[in-house]
Amino acid sequence: MKIRQDFITNSSSTSFIISLKDDWNEKSFYKSIGVLDDTALRGIFVDLYNAIDHNKEEITTYIKKYYPDKKTVESFLSSFNYSKDVIEKVSQLIQEGQTVYFGELSSENGESTETFFCMESFLVCDDDIYFNGQNAVW
Repeated sequence: MKIRQDFITNSSSTSFIISLKDDWNEKSFYKSIGVLDDTALRGIFVDLYNAIDHNKEEITTYIKKYYPDKKTVESFLSSFNYSKDVIEKVSQLIQEGQTVYFGELSSENGESTETFFCMESFLVCDDDIYFNGQNAVW
């Protein structure tokens, strides 16, 4: 039996890909995801928007900054074990002129909404938004 005596973490993270049909801003995020002004759950989506906005970067900028050895979006996403379907969708969005963002949500900052979205994998895909959080690690 082995007993681990060094630091052990219970944190989780979710890499995400997001692209909106409209320009990235708070109003277009809420519209794209279907959040109404008067919904009782609006606070959760305000927190989610703020977490995404704080942690996202345009995907090619992200790759150049953190993974310069990855020369294409496809090779970068493959290294994160995204499926061929996801890679094709992201490539399509880029070819259509949409801005695609990549980032990570983490449970380590203590924000309950961000932590919740780290514990689940999710995919929102329609004409107005592509939001992929299927790459979750707990």
